Amino acid sequence: MPKPLGRRDLLKGALALGAAGVLPAAASAAPTPQPRAETIAFAVPGLDPAHEGLRIAQLSDLHVGRRTAPETVQAAIEQANAFRPDLVVLTGDFLSSHPREVEAMRSQLGGLAAPTVAVLGNHDHWVDPDGARRVLEEHGYAVLQNEWTTIRLRGAPLPVVGVDDLHTHHADVAAAVKGLPRPVAPLVLAHGPRTADVLRRLERPMLCLSGHTHGGQIDLPIITPLFLHGVAREPYVRGHFQLGQVHLYVNRGIGNSALKVRVNCPPEVTLATLRRV
Repeated sequence: MPKPLGRRDLLKGALALGAAGVLPAAASAAPTPQPRAETIAFAVPGLDPAHEGLRIAQLSDLHVGRRTAPETVQAAIEQANAFRPDLVVLTGDFLSSHPREVEAMRSQLGGLAAPTVAVLGNHDHWVDPDGARRVLEEHGYAVLQNEWTTIRLRGAPLPVVGVDDLHTHHADVAAAVKGLPRPVAPLVLAHGPRTADVLRRLERPMLCLSGHTHGGQIDLPIITPLFLHGVAREPYVRGHFQLGQVHLYVNRGIGNSALKVRVNCPPEVTLATLRRV
């Protein structure tokens, strides 16, 4: 069976296009942009009355290291804090390609002011998952790996599920939701958007926040959508999707992977507001 393509393969494909003259033309006038604030509201069945209007800031794919400027990471953290959220969620890929980036995580990823919960991504598993988890916990951030917890916010418990990375075969949705009470719709964190296809089969309301795709990172008309959908098999590239009873939101991420450039796809810090149905 052929090895499934990941985002690294996708971006290598974009690099090949660049060699043909497509990418340099698009990127020459596009310096790395600062993170853009995106806001979205979700109707959540069974939401506790105390959580009406609950504010959740999401950061994804920070990719500390030589392809992501520390100033960009700092700006993203400042933007998340500026939302004055009740909760911050981090949806994976803190590392990029080298174990020394664990120290960059230690120096760059502190300072989030609200309670913070994280899951790991494929790059974290490829590089140093134990180191990534250790540094996140040193910063006071909870890390969920195929498990769930409740976080008390505004005096009421919010169930939060963390599904480990799908791309590296660490995801175990059954274990992650074992014992999760009904009928409350939980908040689910999962680095890979296609995790929502598995969640959908549970036939219960959920809100899943994910990342992984970088929104395409190199967003070239026709070429990028064809590659993402037809070759990389990533149907959920950016934004909001409704999959049965599951709301899926795919964050464009903050950092860069494989290429130190974004085209037509600025970094994103998301503010998700929860509303009662």
